[in-house]
Parts: sequence; structure tokens; C-alpha cells
Amino acid sequence: MAIPFVGKRFTIKEFQAELGKIQFSTFKPEFIVLHHTGNPSLELRPDGFSEQHLQNLLHYYQETMGWSGAPHIFIDDRADGIIVFQKLTAKGVHAASFNSMSWGIEMLGNYDIESFDSERGAKVRDLTMQCLAAMCNRLDIGPETIRFHRDDPKTNKSCPGLNVNKIDVVSRVSKIMKKPLIVDISANESEEWTVRLKSGVHIQPVHVKDGRPILKIRDVINQLKPGGTFKAGPNASQVKWISKSGTVKLISIAQIDERGVGWAFVRDICSATGLGFKATGKRVEILA
Repeated sequence: MAIPFVGKRFTIKEFQAELGKIQFSTFKPEFIVLHHTGNPSLELRPDGFSEQHLQNLLHYYQETMGWSGAPHIFIDDRADGIIVFQKLTAKGVHAASFNSMSWGIEMLGNYDIESFDSERGAKVRDLTMQCLAAMCNRLDIGPETIRFHRDDPKTNKSCPGLNVNKIDVVSRVSKIMKKPLIVDISANESEEWTVRLKSGVHIQPVHVKDGRPILKIRDVINQLKPGGTFKAGPNASQVKWISKSGTVKLISIAQIDERGVGWAFVRDICSATGLGFKATGKRVEILA
């Protein structure tokens, strides 16, 4: 079955008008799922998506992957950067657990490593927030219903990027919609976690999943216990670390970023390395 391809660009005003025209029948989304493309990144698409790029994506989804649907919207940093990729009245394919009940938006960029708050990334962000607000208004839902791809229990991707914060997104969309901010996580979630060694040296970068800090497995262990080796574990959700002394430990992967790098909770890394830690608020000290 062919993907119901559209491939048409809109400004935000044009898109709002287009949303007013659509009529739902067999498919009506209940919420919106936010993604980033990862690959291609902003760097790889200096002029945004061309017509040929869209055709390439269609061929990939339809012929290579064999899908009958795709993400509904792609967004780049052009003034007419809202691209309706497939029909909004048809079920898409973008997040395994959410396909049957959601619209999917793909933001151009790799927001694990590219900025979401400056230059081209900020342009994509701002247009995406307007797009989200318009879509929420059309569905008569609040911005607090927005989900990230990484909220899908069937994925361990970092999508829409570790630099994209849920509270920030909901807050921005709430402001555009002129609705009170409602979030299902505590206000202090926006405070930054810090992880440091007893010596005072800070470990960077630190990101958060499920309200807890996560760190890059290989980089942190090489800093804590240098000289070991790393291999794939017996399943895709583990890393096997073999210490310099030959001790073998399996470390659960909490998240895989778009570069394929495994991240783990501080507790799991400390357990594997035999080190303790203590947490005071959002400050964690590894007792190394």
C-alpha cells in the first residue's frame, strides 16, 4: 500500500488555514509526537529540505522500509518550513506505540549535538512550537498532551534529542495558545543535575531520563576505571565492560543517542565500577 504522500510546504498562516479544511473519518489523532531527524542534521541540509530530499525520504519509507505510512509533518528553518509529508487524515508511521493515535512531527536537525536554542536550530524550534500550537488547537487538546518519541516504551532512542526539554516545549506552546502551563512533572525538573567526583571534578555531559541523571557509559567508566574494554552485551539493552583486571560487568543502557552511544543511570555505572555515590537534591557525588 502506497504512502499517501503530499509533500507540500506551508507558512504557519497557510498551515493554520489548511488544518481548518481537513475532515477526519477513520483516523483522528489524540495527541502529537515530536521527533528530530537525527540524520540528516542541520549541517547536512544547509538549505533545508529540497524536493529531491522529500522524494528520497518517500522512497526510503515506502520501498526500503516497506511502510504504508510516514511522519505527517517535517519542519526545517525556511519561512515556509512546515512540510505536510503525508495526509493528515491518514495514520502515519513514526513511533511504534503511538502510530494509531497520533500525528508525528519530524524536526530537521540532530538535537543530541546541535543547538536547539540558537541560529538555525532556534528557527526550527520556533516554527515547530507554532505548528504544535496550531495542531493542538485543531484537535482541541492541551499542550501538556504532547509526547516525545523517547516517551514510547518500545524505543530507547533519545529522540527528539537530548537538548530538547519537555517542560520548555510545553511552556512555549502554552504561551502561543494562551493557555495556563500544565505539566505532569515537578517544576524543579528544569533545574540542572550535576555529577561530580569527590575531588570536585565535574562529569559532563549529564542528561536526564525518567527524572534521573544519565551519563555516557564508555566515557565515564574510562574516567573512573581506565584501561578496560567494551563490547555489546548479550542483548541490545546492555553493554559488557571488561575491566583492566578482567572483571566482567553488564551495564543496562538507559538510552541510545542518535550517534549510537549508550547512556546509563549513575546508579548502574557506580554499581558496575564498585563505587558508591550520594545525592543531595540534584547534586550527585561519585565516591571515587
